[in-house]
Amino acid sequence: MSRRLGWLALYSLSVSLFTCLLFLKKTSKPALTSMASRQTGSPMARHPFWAPTGSHHNLCLPNSEVANASAVLPTRHRLFLTYKHCRNFSTLLQPTGCPADTFLLLAIKSLPAHVDRRAAIRSTWGRIRGQGGGQKLKLVFLLGVGGTSPPPQLLAYESQEFDDILQWNFNEDFFNLTLKELHLQRWLTTSCPQAQFVLKGDDDVFVHVPNVLEFLRGQDPSQDLFVGDVIREALPNRNIRVKYFIPPSMYRAHHYPPYAGGGGYVMSQATVRRLGVTVEEVDLFPIDDVFVGMCLKKLGVKPTHHAGFKTFGIRRPLDPLDPCLYKELLLVHCLSPLEMWTTWALVKDEGLRCAAPPAQAQQTG
Repeated sequence: MSRRLGWLALYSLSVSLFTCLLFLKKTSKPALTSMASRQTGSPMARHPFWAPTGSHHNLCLPNSEVANASAVLPTRHRLFLTYKHCRNFSTLLQPTGCPADTFLLLAIKSLPAHVDRRAAIRSTWGRIRGQGGGQKLKLVFLLGVGGTSPPPQLLAYESQEFDDILQWNFNEDFFNLTLKELHLQRWLTTSCPQAQFVLKGDDDVFVHVPNVLEFLRGQDPSQDLFVGDVIREALPNRNIRVKYFIPPSMYRAHHYPPYAGGGGYVMSQATVRRLGVTVEEVDLFPIDDVFVGMCLKKLGVKPTHHAGFKTFGIRRPLDPLDPCLYKELLLVHCLSPLEMWTTWALVKDEGLRCAAPPAQAQQTG
């Protein structure tokens, strides 16, 4: 136990020192410095969150006809509809492309301000070296701009230091997660077509990478595969006070198509390539995992449910930090950076002994 506490203390200290270093770091590559300057200043505040920030070649004018017709909707929904046709945003930061023998790409949605979450992932389950057992892995974080952002030098240095930041010139917003899906598919087509499988998730998930690799062993990347925590016959939320609210004017069907919870899912190379075409044809929808479900329906691909994906977290009275729970799981949502490190330390403990098969973890929601 004292060794585990020592690991946690060392982790907390290292994250604090790392964050201070990044905030104090002023030097960066010249190309990144010019990018960072576009993220500061008042132009961001003058644009709706779908409008680009400063570069004229990205300018996409609002659809005034749609704006007038949706005047009775909440502001966020009205803006989404007004700028839904805006689908092309420039890349501000990007990592090197995938090696030819990439087996699994870990594509993680994040926010510019989530430095601690990215640091926790890099130092735990996202550590690429030594995890693949001979199979090559790659980690990238998917970011927009805006929100509560750290100084621009921080993100520029983070990108230079770790080579895992993929950032586009659209503002961070819940309804803009669909833009991350669209632009990720484009990046996969141009810079990572070799990846045999792609895991896409949030920056508060714990991924048991060895279990994911074990699951993928024997799977054929040339065949369709889309697996996760699949939700079927979900009803559109008509409560205007909830962030998932969708009025009938935006979606009239009684149920959403089957989709995997956006906290995390795995796709094969074949499915990724087909999705890359379909996302360009399907109208954007403000809930990204439902949007992917719409694309899968158009493709005729049925998402596969796997009990090892816990995209609603683990409900008490089960202890979410019990390492024995993770013996059979692939992905667990809703962990803080400290919980992520604690879980990693416990799962990696060579002295861990589970007296019996772990109890089936329950989902919330």
